[in-house]
Amino acid sequence: MMLNYNFFEGVEISLFSILIVFLLLGFVALSISWLKYIVVENKPKEDLINKTSQKPISIADIKDEDMMVAALVASIDYYTEINKDVRVTSIREITE
Repeated sequence: MMLNYNFFEGVEISLFSILIVFLLLGFVALSISWLKYIVVENKPKEDLINKTSQKPISIADIKDEDMMVAALVASIDYYTEINKDVRVTSIREITE
C-alpha cells in the first residue's frame, strides 16, 4: 500500500504534529507550575532563627578553609530552607 501525499499535505501533517507536541509541553509545564500550590512545604519555625544582636563576622575572622566551607554550607542550607537572604553572624567549633 503506497500513500501519495503532495507537499502541502505533508506540511499540514507536520504542523499538526508540531502543534500536538507544543500543547503537550504546555500541559506538562502548567502541571509542574501547579505543583507548588498543591504540595505543602514545611516552613521553618520562627524560634529556630537566632535573633540575637551579635556582630557579623568578616572575612578577616575566618581562620582556615574548614571554617570558610562551614560558613558557606550553613548559609546555603539555611537559604534553601527559608528562601530569604542569609547572613552568618557567628561560627563556633563543636568538639566531641
